[in-house]
Amino acid sequence: MLILPLHKPLNLATLPLVTVLLVVANVMVYFGWQLGDERRIEAAQAWYRQSGLGEYEVPAYEKHLRLTTRRDALANLEAVPEAQRAGFVGMSTLGDVAFLAALEEGRLFESAQQHGAWQALRRPYQARLDEVFTLRHVMRSSEWSPARMLSSAFLHGGFMHLLGNMVFLVILGLLLEGALGRWRFLGVYLLGAFGASLASLWWRWGESGSGLGASGAIAAVMGAFCVVWGTRPVRFFYWFGVVFDYVRAPAIWLLPLWLGWEVYNLLANAEAGIGFDAHAGGLMAGAALGGLLVLTRQVRGDYMADDAGAAAVDGRWEQALQHMGRLENAAAERLLVELAGEQPHRLDVAVARYRVACNAGRPADMQARALDLLRLDAGGDAAGLAAQQEIAKKGLAAGMPPTAEAARLLFERCLKAGWLQEAEAALERVAAEPGGEPAQAWLRLALRHGELHAREQQRRLLAVLEQRYPQAPQAAKARFLLEND
Repeated sequence: MLILPLHKPLNLATLPLVTVLLVVANVMVYFGWQLGDERRIEAAQAWYRQSGLGEYEVPAYEKHLRLTTRRDALANLEAVPEAQRAGFVGMSTLGDVAFLAALEEGRLFESAQQHGAWQALRRPYQARLDEVFTLRHVMRSSEWSPARMLSSAFLHGGFMHLLGNMVFLVILGLLLEGALGRWRFLGVYLLGAFGASLASLWWRWGESGSGLGASGAIAAVMGAFCVVWGTRPVRFFYWFGVVFDYVRAPAIWLLPLWLGWEVYNLLANAEAGIGFDAHAGGLMAGAALGGLLVLTRQVRGDYMADDAGAAAVDGRWEQALQHMGRLENAAAERLLVELAGEQPHRLDVAVARYRVACNAGRPADMQARALDLLRLDAGGDAAGLAAQQEIAKKGLAAGMPPTAEAARLLFERCLKAGWLQEAEAALERVAAEPGGEPAQAWLRLALRHGELHAREQQRRLLAVLEQRYPQAPQAAKARFLLEND
């Protein structure tokens, strides 16, 4: 089963910086420190088999299994041919903390001399194991080590393991980092990694073995995403066997599906060698952290509402564009009204509604849609900025806007975008309205020209300010600037 939210496009505007840095960190750990570990382990095991260390540890391991009533492990050992048991024990006990502790204490040997002989052989072998980066930092079952519980989340068992985790991290990080902000997202990732390790440790306490991988932390990001996005509809891709499709559904619906799948596999496929326990623990830890952030109002609703990636969620956007291309204005407007109601911050929808009003030749609707578009922050959207500038130029030339409030909105948008000629024209419209107080606006416009080193334009506007509003406090500032220019 695969359920993956694909709801926002990855571009410079939505680039999740912390997510990218986490990917870089995981990649660097794998290629910089882990890559040669398999060869180092093989070399250590070859030394183990040739050194005679197995002659001490194989009977000690069998005794340990009988004392701890680990019948399954004992059956596995007895099924291995005598000649291969040393190699089997060497690999099987790499993460067996209880067995290693019992060996160190000497409880598994017949005499102190035998214990001493074992120690003499174990030291050079242990020195070889200590050179293996993964073994130094992996989380070991039945061992309380907060450092290993966190460091293991940056280790991977192979390139495909790393690649799969990083793909999920980028997709989910794109959705959650923007909704939480960088530092909160990093906190969820790290605390979620620890929570996933804690759950795995609790579930596997008393067992031997180890766990590694970023999937527990990524599961925490999944859980937090479900709670933070809540009932907002998101687009996700699902794949069950030969059935796959894109579907739109509330994000919170994914939480029981993901958690149920992990719990089912934890109980039904315990021997799969996959950390379903860590996945389930990460999901619950992330959901709890996400719930805390939602309750304390530390989420960015604007990021989740302003969703350009949902354009193709259910085909309405494409249908609206097709209606516009055929000049079917009424049909296009019906779809665009629905999209604007669900996603009021979408700039492309606002632009489309303005175009429909223009195509239909409805002046009142054109002005209303133009103001709707001007109220939105285009940011780095080149198409949106171009549409807003077009409205500013055409609207002012045609006598728009009709009210001082609309003129002030147009002035603020033009000033912010750097369209200073249009900003001045809008300001003249504000000045024509009874009760207008544009002195501060004239000063801001003059100073903006100064920032652009247009000194003549700055002096002209300061002179206008001084002449039109001689009693305003801004006029005194204008005189000072003129006298000291």
